[in-house]
Amino acid sequence: MLRERSVLLQRLLLVADLALVALAWILAWVLRFEVLTPPEWVSLEQYIGYLPFVLAIWGGVLLVSGLYRTHRAQRLPLVVFAVGRAVALGLVASFGASFFYREFSFSRLHVALFAGIASVLLVGLRLSIYVVLRRGRQQGRNVRRVLIVGAGKAGQRLARAFHHYPWMGFEVLGFLDDRDEVPAEPSRIYPEPVVPPNVLGRVDDIERVLDRYQGGVDLVYAALPLAAAPKIEAVADACARHTAHLALVPDLLGLDLLNSRISDVDGLPVIHLLDEAPLDVRQLAKRVWDIGFSVAALVLLSPLLAVIAIAVKLSSPGPILYKQTRMSLNGQTFEILKFRSMPVNAEAGTGAVWSTKGESRATPVGSFLRRTSLDELPQFWNVLRGDMSVVGPRPERPSLIEGFRHEIPGYMLRHKTKAGITGWAQVHGWRGDTSLTKRIEYDLWYISNWSLWLDLKIIVMTVFKGFVHENAH
Repeated sequence: MLRERSVLLQRLLLVADLALVALAWILAWVLRFEVLTPPEWVSLEQYIGYLPFVLAIWGGVLLVSGLYRTHRAQRLPLVVFAVGRAVALGLVASFGASFFYREFSFSRLHVALFAGIASVLLVGLRLSIYVVLRRGRQQGRNVRRVLIVGAGKAGQRLARAFHHYPWMGFEVLGFLDDRDEVPAEPSRIYPEPVVPPNVLGRVDDIERVLDRYQGGVDLVYAALPLAAAPKIEAVADACARHTAHLALVPDLLGLDLLNSRISDVDGLPVIHLLDEAPLDVRQLAKRVWDIGFSVAALVLLSPLLAVIAIAVKLSSPGPILYKQTRMSLNGQTFEILKFRSMPVNAEAGTGAVWSTKGESRATPVGSFLRRTSLDELPQFWNVLRGDMSVVGPRPERPSLIEGFRHEIPGYMLRHKTKAGITGWAQVHGWRGDTSLTKRIEYDLWYISNWSLWLDLKIIVMTVFKGFVHENAH
């Protein structure tokens, strides 16, 4: 029910946003050419002729901007920031598309006015909706009362979500739980003060509670572990004798979940506990970004690549590039490319080992390339081939992974996304001969919180502190 309502609201909000974008485009023309400096040669028809392209571009940008995610709380700074980011993306995309529209040049003042008006209208719409819905909830209109069976992590997180999204219209009456003392579970997602849950009784008391709130309990959420199947059946039987709807929220938060989601196979619900990110518009956008960024990097850096290639060739006998087998998405292996930094057959006697600070295997040129991470630049070709992404967990050698996967909990979960040239762990210093546990922690956080904006942030951080680092050797 929560998901269906959320999706419906998101779609309606997108339609309303596009209508406001169109209004902002026209109002900006009026202000620019009718109020401020009205030249005779500019007509409204010319700008309206470009409006369908504006709406098409902004429709796509708004969808991938993250503006419609339900975790966007109604705090004004977050709303303003989310709208501002979406407007900035829309302007960048619009400017890019304008190169293909050569009938006339658009007024820069008009574009600036359009950005300002669109921002005000989009923020104003959200605040207006929030005020109207909140006032309606306070007056008791269209409120659905919820009883949660199970006051564990899943149940308390569910209650926080209902409290955090008041516009959905869900009021939690309380919990049922069989424990004598129920501790309050803190949350990293909703950082409010920890409040003990309001426990109305034990699970066996559900019949009494439903009778007590006769006609007043609209939804019952069974947030119980899968091992509590008999209790879930008892809750279902009780709800069947009343008018309350029943929803199952399996308490799986004790497991290391990654990209968990629900799908169906021929009508059968399937819960994905560990999965790669599903293919959607954002994944396609990431691939397009990877290709564009890699082509630009290879072209702009070609003089530097040529100088490094000559230096490597002159430093010691052997090939310029070094190929090594690494593991990426879903355990697939590929040949990673690097500028050769060691003499040929440097690992003949030791086998695959990690580089350590102060080691002497690298050539003088290779040592410099490693300290500055310039030996990694040929991997933009791996990105073009689809082996890697620009941003993602750094790939490792299968021979080393065989030991790591038994020693480090959750190590193999980092292969639920493509490996990258740079990553969240690397820009925070977890690279080279450092803690694997911390590196995996940062990698899994990146996979769980991935967005195009996070990728851009990591790239910017890489430029300023990711190339030269004390742990790069």
